[in-house]
This record gives sequence, structure tokens and C-alpha cells, in this order.
Amino acid sequence: MIKRILLPALALCLAVTAAADDNEATAAYMAGRTAYEAGDYRDAAGKFEDAELLGDSTAVKANSVLAQISAWRMCGLLYREFEAIEKLLTSYPEYADFVALVQREYAIGEAYYQGRRDPSFWSLRWIPWLVDDDKSIEVFEKALSRAPFAENAPGARLRLAYLFDQKGELQKSLEQLRLIIRDFPDSPECKYAYLALGTGLYQLSQRGDGDGRYNQEAMDAFKTFQEKYPDASENDWVKRHLMLGRDIQAARLLSMAKYYAENGRKAAAERYLAQVLQEYPDTLSADASEALLVKLDRTFVPEEFRPDPASRLPRIVAYPLPQEAEKLLIAPGEGSGKFLLPVFDLSGQLKSNMNEASKEDAR
Repeated sequence: MIKRILLPALALCLAVTAAADDNEATAAYMAGRTAYEAGDYRDAAGKFEDAELLGDSTAVKANSVLAQISAWRMCGLLYREFEAIEKLLTSYPEYADFVALVQREYAIGEAYYQGRRDPSFWSLRWIPWLVDDDKSIEVFEKALSRAPFAENAPGARLRLAYLFDQKGELQKSLEQLRLIIRDFPDSPECKYAYLALGTGLYQLSQRGDGDGRYNQEAMDAFKTFQEKYPDASENDWVKRHLMLGRDIQAARLLSMAKYYAENGRKAAAERYLAQVLQEYPDTLSADASEALLVKLDRTFVPEEFRPDPASRLPRIVAYPLPQEAEKLLIAPGEGSGKFLLPVFDLSGQLKSNMNEASKEDAR
């Protein structure tokens, strides 16, 4: 009998408490809206946060977070806006415009990448160097985790690759480039992903590439670039790096041959030297490989002379310097006095043109 009396009373108390909480939340929300309309967006955002905490129903909380997003955006506090967007997408996804909000996250990441920073202290926001850290990596990664195939995704991954490379996290950078090539083969960013991937792997191979995996992947990336973009202006640079990559592969085989030769394993050394001569005859290690093979195998007869290896130096385009001034046409203050600086004849044409103009004026 007591339970029958207490249960309805308890339900009534909970309902009254919930209504009271929503009433307080509504009051805080309206105060925030008043501040927002008055242009005090920072204060409005704080009121909307209070409304979210005081609210009991999901609708009140979600609408409060939506208002926070708008207020933080008007303040120009990008990271606080990003946090509010994440809160809405995580806690109240049914109230969120997923596509628009994720696009906004991509835009925030791009703004950070272009140099935008939040002030460290709102009251001191007028000091230009007192700003928070770059948040572009965090924002891009979160946006990509939510929409990995969005229209902005390849550009975001290319930027992440650059940012990771600047931090010295080369493996993370290369992984972003591989994802661009795999998931967005027709995007404009794919072209630069091939170049950056090949360059990064080539640099890794220079530091020490025991099984040649990095160098082989770099050469595969450069070869694919040549096939996919035959008219690209970067092909001269790619061709040079293909030669340098072949040099690395040949040098690796030569070093292995020397190791086996020094340890009395003549047959193994000869196999590696023969591989250099057969597969990499145009590399810088070919002559040394041939000399060592002749020393190990007296029956070996070198083939015909090989052409000299192509130059490994980059091709530099020279542009002529502009001609220096040779003749003074008009001295400062001369004639009408409107010239404050001397006027020189640079091409030989200006003087004749000036003379013709003077004749016309005289007429």
C-alpha cells in the first residue's frame, strides 16, 4: 500500500524537477540569445554552455550546443567552435547536420593550416603573438575519421602529410600519401602525393635500406608518375631521381658482393656482381662491379664498352640578365620638371619613341 502511494509521488517529484531544470536552462538560453543579438558573442557562448548544463531534456541540450557553435564562430575562436561541433556530433547526432558540420571542420583545419590561431587569453586578444598552438593536425584527423571520402579529404591528407613531415614523423607522412594514392587516384592531389611519396622514400633509402624496400617503392612511385603524367613538368626531376635510385640499388648489391668476397664466398659475390652488370649497367657502380668480378673470376671477359653514365646533376635553366641602363634620356628636373628620377634607355627603343613623342608635341 505504501509503495502504491510513494511511486506516483516520486514520479511527480521527478517531473517537477525536470521541468524546473528546463526552465532554468531556457532562462539561461534566452539570456545568451540576448547577449548574442547585442553582439556580445563571448558572453553568449558562456550562457549557452550554462543552458546545456542546466538542461534536462535532450532537445534543450542539443539546441544549446547548436547555439554555442554559432557563438564561438562569431567570436572567431575556431578551436572552441570545433569542440562544440564534436560535442554535437558525438552526443546529439540526431540534431546535427552531419554534412555541413564536417565540412565546417575541414574549413577550420584549413584556416589553421593557413596560419589562423586562437588568442591565448580573450581579454588580451589584441596582442598578435599571444596565441595558442596550431590545431590543424587534430582537426584534420577528426574530420577525416568522420568523413574519409569527403570532397576535402585528399587536400586534408596532403596537408597532414606536410605537417607530419615538418614534425619529423616521416612514417605518418608517408602513410597519408599512400592513402591519397589508394583512395583518390583521380584527384589533383594524387599527382603531388606520388612526388612526395617517392621523395620521402628515396630519402629513407639514403639513410640505410637493408632489403631495398624503401628504394624499390620510391622507384615504383616515380615510374607510375611518369606513366600517369607523361607531360608533367616535373618529369625531368623524376627521371633524375630514378637514376639516383638505381645507383642506390646497384651500390647495395656491390656492397653485398664485397662482403661475401671478403668472407671467402666467391660464388655469392659473383652472382651479385653479375646482377649489377646485367640490371644496372648505367649506374655509377657498374665499373667497380666489373673490376671486382674480373679479379674474382679470371675467365670473365668484359663485354663491349659501356657509355658513360648520364649526368646526375639537375638541369638548370639559365635566363639572361636584364640589360643595364646605358644612356640617360631625361635628367631630374629637365624639360617640364615632372621627372624626379633619371630616366635611362634600357632597350634602345625607348629613346626613339621619346624622340618621336617630342616631335609630335612640337607640332
